[in-house]
Amino acid sequence: MCKLCLPLPFFNSFDLCGSSKEIEDNERQIMMDLKAEMEVAMKLLEKDIHEKQDTIISLRMQLDDIKLINLEMYKKLQECEGSLSHKTELISKLEAKSQAMSNSIQSLEAKYRECESVRLVAERRRRELDLQAAHQEEQTNGIEEDLKVEREWRVSLQETMQQDREKISQLQHELTQLRLIAQKYASLQEEYYTLKEHCLEQDQTLEELGKKLSDSKLELSELKEQTSRKSDGTWANDKDATQCRLCEKEFNLTRRKHHCRNCGDIFCNACSDNSMSLPSSAKPVRVCDNCQLDLSKRHTVM
Repeated sequence: MCKLCLPLPFFNSFDLCGSSKEIEDNERQIMMDLKAEMEVAMKLLEKDIHEKQDTIISLRMQLDDIKLINLEMYKKLQECEGSLSHKTELISKLEAKSQAMSNSIQSLEAKYRECESVRLVAERRRRELDLQAAHQEEQTNGIEEDLKVEREWRVSLQETMQQDREKISQLQHELTQLRLIAQKYASLQEEYYTLKEHCLEQDQTLEELGKKLSDSKLELSELKEQTSRKSDGTWANDKDATQCRLCEKEFNLTRRKHHCRNCGDIFCNACSDNSMSLPSSAKPVRVCDNCQLDLSKRHTVM
């Protein structure tokens, strides 16, 4: 401590006449204290500098680590961008595929509707054939008395009808298969045309069989009628008759020709469904409505 720094009372009380040696000792002591303080401050400063240098080194290491992390993140970002672009391409491809699949599904639905319409037409045709078969059975039951002589032919006809029914059931089975293969429209169309031609052939076959049956029945009827023909020879020709003599309706496959055993003219079944005994026959035979009335009146008069 110097004299200038001393308080005023102390300075006043100080002996101005003191020896300069004490002053120098005091100054030296103060200098030594200052030097010691400076050394301590320098050591603290060096320690602080070393700590800051260590901190700077650790910060540099952390900065290097952050740079490495940023580099890895950049690489991962590039990889993610590549993966994202690849996934985007895959998504676009999948969308295209889904659009194509939807188009194919729509086309398949259209084909299925067409197949369903074809099945309905075939089923309607089958029902018509069933109705025709039922109608033919009713007609067969209505003329059982006239078909006693030709039972063998009727049996063969029933066998033919059974075969037709089997073919119809086979067509029904094919129709059920058509519902299962709706996705194969090309082959289904070919099968449809084949089935249509087959049905036409079956219709033609049925018509031919009906014509053959009608011809055979007419031949048998002629044979029967020739045995019971009248003695005067007035027997109408089948080829010349085109309509019923009484109701004047045209003859066809369902409206057959019948001879009256009394007058010899040709009538339909409705106008000649009477049976009476004649002098030329031992059992009741077919007669028309007019002859039936005349014969009834004769028997009543007798």
